[in-house]
Amino acid sequence: MKKLIFALLIPFFTALSLPASAENTQIMIRAKAADAKFIGTSVGGVRVVVEDAETGEILDEGWINGGTGDTDLLIKNPIERGQRLTDDKTAGYLAEIDIDAPRLLKFKLMGPYGYRQSLQEATVTSWVVPGKHLLGDGIILNMPGFIVDAWTQVLEGGKVEFYTKASLLCGCPITKDGYWKPDNYEVKAVLMQDEEKIAEVPLEFTGPVGMFSGKTDIKQSGHYKAIVYMVDPTTGNVGVDRTMFEVNLD
Repeated sequence: MKKLIFALLIPFFTALSLPASAENTQIMIRAKAADAKFIGTSVGGVRVVVEDAETGEILDEGWINGGTGDTDLLIKNPIERGQRLTDDKTAGYLAEIDIDAPRLLKFKLMGPYGYRQSLQEATVTSWVVPGKHLLGDGIILNMPGFIVDAWTQVLEGGKVEFYTKASLLCGCPITKDGYWKPDNYEVKAVLMQDEEKIAEVPLEFTGPVGMFSGKTDIKQSGHYKAIVYMVDPTTGNVGVDRTMFEVNLD
């Protein structure tokens, strides 16, 4: 009888000793520009790394690509609680994680990669349960900032013109009659020589889309650096680019 009971219990104890099998779990990950739309292919994509928040083990990595989403839904019309914000064309990365128990994961985003001077990083942690997919809108990380792409033109007699092409981090356009108006932003070039600030030059909107410019006179030959910035005092969005130039008055 004892042998019979032992024989019946062997499969039970064997099952307890075997490791649980990992279960594939899907998680949609998206990046959204602060005060704007989703960040995707048009600005070079966003790098995604999914790792165990406690051990640092990398479980998946890839790129967010796709479109910026529906402008009317995201910007024009009020968003209701629980309303779906994305569709199949909206930028995202579908991570696939093999886990056998609930784990606290860290989702780390870096982008937009088409404009290295405007790279931002965003991270968030969330518990993930095996087999409990997070699809639809998924996990959305907000990323602040502007894309600021600046350059200079040096003319005769020490005249220098500053230019920048700017947009929201998703590439959304700044226009006089659009959703993102240039009058809402402060744009300036900080003029530096030997790491000392010597002047600030306001840049005015010259359009038609995202273009700002300004000019100044420089009285001394030398190498200069212009740090061009855009600030939205309402949302806190900031973007910066740097450009070098030389003035020769000889």
